Amino acid sequence: MLSDKMTKTVNEITAAIKETEEYEDFEKQKKLVRSDREARSLIERARDIQNRLMNLPEDERNNDYAESLQEEYEDIVENSAVYEYSKAESTFVMMLQEILGKIIENFDMDI
Repeated sequence: MLSDKMTKTVNEITAAIKETEEYEDFEKQKKLVRSDREARSLIERARDIQNRLMNLPEDERNNDYAESLQEEYEDIVENSAVYEYSKAESTFVMMLQEILGKIIENFDMDI
């Protein structure tokens, strides 16, 4: 369980993140997609394809099945709503990863 001080700090960081352009763009795109059933369905399919590709054994990543999944994914992201949402989501997640990386850099984890 986090101390009160840590909870306060997390809340402050969260508030700062919510003021970023990356977060605001992601929220804008998310709102647009929520009102577009087709785009939402395509995004779900794209995520399913990404998961399948990531979970393929290494020796199966260049077979016809993998190539067909990759082609389907590329077709899906040609949809402008899907592309814009995916771009905003990716940018936001990369920012979060950078923040977490900066926090982790401050700790000596070596034995």
